[in-house]
Amino acid sequence: MNATQRHAAIAELDRQGMSSREIAEQLGCTQRTVHRARAKRRADGDDFTWTGPAPDEMAVERAAGGDQPSDLTWVERHAAIALCDQRGVPARITAARLKCTRQTVYYARSKRTAA
Repeated sequence: MNATQRHAAIAELDRQGMSSREIAEQLGCTQRTVHRARAKRRADGDDFTWTGPAPDEMAVERAAGGDQPSDLTWVERHAAIALCDQRGVPARITAARLKCTRQTVYYARSKRTAA
């Protein structure tokens, strides 16, 4: 697969909502290659903006409730952190419920307040 074909494949998988990690694994390239292809498309005037996949609401609810998650996506983890914050759950307990660090909880909170 040459560079032009790889960039076209990345663009197509991007439009399907796949993350850069998933695209890189499927195409056998690095995440950096995916990020560079996205930057090149933006520089060439492609105004397509990647949006994250929609979270599975049941997985978010279970994770926020304390049921140990098997494999949350980053979108689901951030939604579960937001739900725990709405319920007044401390960062230490939220981190333990979601199997992540407190720093991850603080980071998600800061990203949410910045937006």
